Amino acid sequence: MIKFLKYLFVAIVLTSCSSPSDKIKNVILYQDSIGYWNYEWPRERAEFYGFTFKFFKDNKLSKYSYSKVKNRRWPFSDEGIDQRLEWGIADDSILTLMNYNSQIKVTKYNKDTIWLYDKKDKENSMLIKVKGDLNIEK
Repeated sequence: MIKFLKYLFVAIVLTSCSSPSDKIKNVILYQDSIGYWNYEWPRERAEFYGFTFKFFKDNKLSKYSYSKVKNRRWPFSDEGIDQRLEWGIADDSILTLMNYNSQIKVTKYNKDTIWLYDKKDKENSMLIKVKGDLNIEK
């Protein structure tokens, strides 16, 4: 019984020592080191279109255009613009998303939604986990 309590104590200590960034990364990377999330931000015609991000464990990122009407995604292309397709999360819960000077704060999260606040633009946004068929066109 004492051995069991020692193991339990060690397990609790190890899990409670996870940094905020590790906890958020575990939520983002929900599918064997890959996570798909729809990005929602205030804009016109938000009910018709958006973006989906594919987060990789190695901090790489893929961006997809998303038609909500057709429930279809395709690789995003912005000709002539070199986008930094990387992401990261700092211990102060600042999300870096395609921008090395990011000030996007993770304000709250659960397994399906991550609420964000961009300090620079003073704008709320969120990531919503993609469920069901991704319907990615090539």
